[in-house]
Amino acid sequence: MAKLGSEKRPIVVRVHTYEKARYVAETCAKHGWHYIIGFEPDKPEDISDLEKLLNPQKPAISKKIGRNDPCPCGSGKKYKKCCGSNSI
Repeated sequence: MAKLGSEKRPIVVRVHTYEKARYVAETCAKHGWHYIIGFEPDKPEDISDLEKLLNPQKPAISKKIGRNDPCPCGSGKKYKKCCGSNSI
């Protein structure tokens, strides 16, 4: 799948005003992203594609829990005596 903002997968936004369209166009041009802007006043604005690129999610980091570590559920017990006993 192509990267969002590329020529094959442009950012698609729906706006109500020219000011919002200008903001989207300037932001995309500044970053070199390809975009499509639609004016649809009868539908809600949708700039979620742009927001995804401006605020990317950080990848989740999973930490392996040792048997003698405190349980992540917050009980204060060791993992092996709490939630870890259910996974055996």
